[in-house]
Amino acid sequence: MFYLGLAAIVALFLALGFNASKKVSSSSDYAVAGRSTGAIGVGGIIMGAMVGGASTVGTVQMAYSLGLSAWWFTLGAGTGCLILGLWFAGPLRGSGLVTVPEFLAGKYGRKMSGLSMAASSAGTFLSIVAQFLAGTALFRSLLPISVPASTALLAALILGFIYAGGLKSYSSVGSAKMVALYATMILGAIAALTKLSSPTEIFRTLPATPWFDLFGRGFRSDGNALLSLIAGVFCTQIYIQGVFAASDEKTARKGALMAAFFIPPVGLMGVSIGLAMRASGTVVEPAMALPAFLLASFPDALAGALWGALVITVVGAGAGLSFGVATNLVRDLIVPRVGSSAANRELSLSRWAVALVVCTAAATGCLVEGSLILQWSYLSMGLRGAGTFVPLMIAMIWPDRLSPRWALAANGGGLATMIASGVIHTSVPPMASGLAVSAVVALFGMTRKRT
Repeated sequence: MFYLGLAAIVALFLALGFNASKKVSSSSDYAVAGRSTGAIGVGGIIMGAMVGGASTVGTVQMAYSLGLSAWWFTLGAGTGCLILGLWFAGPLRGSGLVTVPEFLAGKYGRKMSGLSMAASSAGTFLSIVAQFLAGTALFRSLLPISVPASTALLAALILGFIYAGGLKSYSSVGSAKMVALYATMILGAIAALTKLSSPTEIFRTLPATPWFDLFGRGFRSDGNALLSLIAGVFCTQIYIQGVFAASDEKTARKGALMAAFFIPPVGLMGVSIGLAMRASGTVVEPAMALPAFLLASFPDALAGALWGALVITVVGAGAGLSFGVATNLVRDLIVPRVGSSAANRELSLSRWAVALVVCTAAATGCLVEGSLILQWSYLSMGLRGAGTFVPLMIAMIWPDRLSPRWALAANGGGLATMIASGVIHTSVPPMASGLAVSAVVALFGMTRKRT
């Protein structure tokens, strides 16, 4: 009955993806869904890529180990989407472009956009690795298989998910995925708070610090998490690709705001599950806390369906992030350098790029297996946003005020400072240091003659 429930959920999502894939007839359909996506589809793309293993398996893992501070990933992501929807989704959609580096190249030139693409791709790659860590824990909680075998299985599922139709199918599946995920997390939270530990028992059993402190890991770590998520939302290709796929600017704003509304509760429900397991005295490997809880708490058929929803969540996020990196590699690296011959083969090149990204991330996931999933996700967001965020904001708010030379300096300075601050462990959050240096350089550059 367990496998029947699991198969039913997976089959449903496969059917949704293949149905949408029939409509893919061009690279535009594949990359930006023909720029005809509605608000629900835009929100589905953003949430489908953002809410994955880190938001579910990783959040429960950290909550079980450290408490409420595990909420920062989804809380910060929701805050970033709120800012995106209120002020920036419309202008980005109005540009008519496909990638963030294309937008930056039009404002600051190829050198600055190239550095931005490299940092964003490296950061997003780390987030894909986090999905492999979550997926490996998920598969190994059920199947007696090795880490390499579970990683290979997840890689095959991610590639199949993307090849089913690119962003055209991803928008449809992303929305359905959030419905299934919400059902899973709601049922999980209710079961945890009724079967394991009630809220009263949790508060009585666990001390206030660190378990109920949003800054339980310290201001340096948790403040860095918030800033990284907000900046990372703007500088991650697949999230902004959802905005570019919208049918118009108003739709882009609505989709981003929808994501802002629905993402944070997922993390809060995950936190409640982790805290209930900790308060009840449940002993489990932290990375396997959520899948093990679902397997033990529900009838076989329902447990299979819920476990299947988690699989789709991890696969969908890994697919979306991999798709974004592949789009950057093709559109911003290969096509500008090779020319029209590459542009004519963009669809096939994108698929080869996806395979390269997924296989490399899978190999890396095997090497770092056992790491804390959310730590990889926070570092990922920091790399994406530390240098790019400030010049990107200036390009949208004050066009033509910052020269290409100073934009490149702000980008490089912010990125270098964030990395250096993380290495030497200063008291200031690394992301705050990077953004501050980037802002100071950019503001100084705005006072100079544009050259």
